[in-house]
Amino acid sequence: MQKLLLATTALIASTTLANAQALTISGEGRMGVEYNSAGIAGGSNYQIEHRLTLDFNVAIEADHGLSFGAWTRARMQMGGGTPVIFNSNQTGTFSGSRVWVEASGLRLTFGNMDGAIVAAGASHGWLGGCMVGYEGGIWCGDSAGLDTAVQVEPLVGAAPAQRAMVTYSIGNTNIAVSHDRGAATEIGVRSSFGAVTVAAGYATQTLVGSWTGGASLWTLSGHYDGGAWGVGAIAARSAGITNWSVSGNVGLGGGDFYAYVGRVNGDGTYGLNYGYGLGGGATLTAGAERIGGVTNTTVASVGVSFTF
Repeated sequence: MQKLLLATTALIASTTLANAQALTISGEGRMGVEYNSAGIAGGSNYQIEHRLTLDFNVAIEADHGLSFGAWTRARMQMGGGTPVIFNSNQTGTFSGSRVWVEASGLRLTFGNMDGAIVAAGASHGWLGGCMVGYEGGIWCGDSAGLDTAVQVEPLVGAAPAQRAMVTYSIGNTNIAVSHDRGAATEIGVRSSFGAVTVAAGYATQTLVGSWTGGASLWTLSGHYDGGAWGVGAIAARSAGITNWSVSGNVGLGGGDFYAYVGRVNGDGTYGLNYGYGLGGGATLTAGAERIGGVTNTTVASVGVSFTF
């Protein structure tokens, strides 16, 4: 009887251990001060912001060369947003989930995820930009307006309805096709040739933001990585309007200096950023962006972020 109990206990323990090994938790913490020249609720131009993000990742190796995975996110935050949305205190909330199956470089994913243009249709940054501020993009003017026009995952809250994506990797080339049922289909292709990366993306319709919803969209981008420095450019066109940005980064004073200039919906925009690594995955960052025209707004932030 004792042998049976010991064997049963060992089996349960080994199963629990296997399940624990399949689940990993990663995330980010950050805190800082944000500025908006247009003003913030309460009559001030400044606010403090902080956030804790926990990503829950599951990975399972099955037979016949198949692997399965799943993901969801929990976020607790006060203030902030991208683009800058100065909101009130928030309670913690979970995102929608995604689940995928993969074999020989071919992956099928259902659920809450970025679309094909984010996955493979831009050569650098997040949609070619969002590299100013400790937030990972204050205004994202360097993304040529793509951040509000293409399929992106809601970081918290409800997921997009019935989104599916197929991705395939072969050598240094990545191909992606995504579709929202009853809405847009996107295609993205990215390839690297040594220090040079080029990408192209197409969407059957835009969402909101810089272009009229319903019009098709295309984007082209390229980036050169020189090691201690790099340069990139991205252009996107829809509904007769072309948005663009040119950016560059260089190692400076033990950190990294980044700058861009561009045009979004007819308005000029530019930004500057400096990030200094503190070790242990922590970075101290200060950045500012300006957009002219009707918006005529300057946003800036200084803060610390760390990953784990």
